[in-house]
Amino acid sequence: MSGEFLGYHSEWNLGSPGGWDYQRITQEIGKEVWDRIQTISGLSLNLNFDHPFLCPVNGFVEMLVNAWRIRERNNPGLIAVMAEEETLEDVTENRNLVRHLNRIEGVRSVLLAPHHLEIKMEMFLILGNR
Repeated sequence: MSGEFLGYHSEWNLGSPGGWDYQRITQEIGKEVWDRIQTISGLSLNLNFDHPFLCPVNGFVEMLVNAWRIRERNNPGLIAVMAEEETLEDVTENRNLVRHLNRIEGVRSVLLAPHHLEIKMEMFLILGNR
């Protein structure tokens, strides 16, 4: 049996920041498993594990960086990836998202739990001419 199948989908897990990298990880795993299945079974069916549609993290990173540059122009800054504290060490795709962002020149990214940030608000009273 031979043929060609132009797509492959494992799971969209885009409910968390790192979920955007989850699909890329599953594509890599799926590719290895599929190669092994073909070797064992003799099945000849090409699956496209490298299609850009199946690697949404690249578009997500591009979108985040574009939004940051619109706001900050060429000024250095930080993109904080927020996740639940209990996932900071264990969830590979969250750490991978930070790595993807840190590969972009001029971008610095960190992985934080929401309570690691402190928001300071200052009130300004604008007085007209008297």
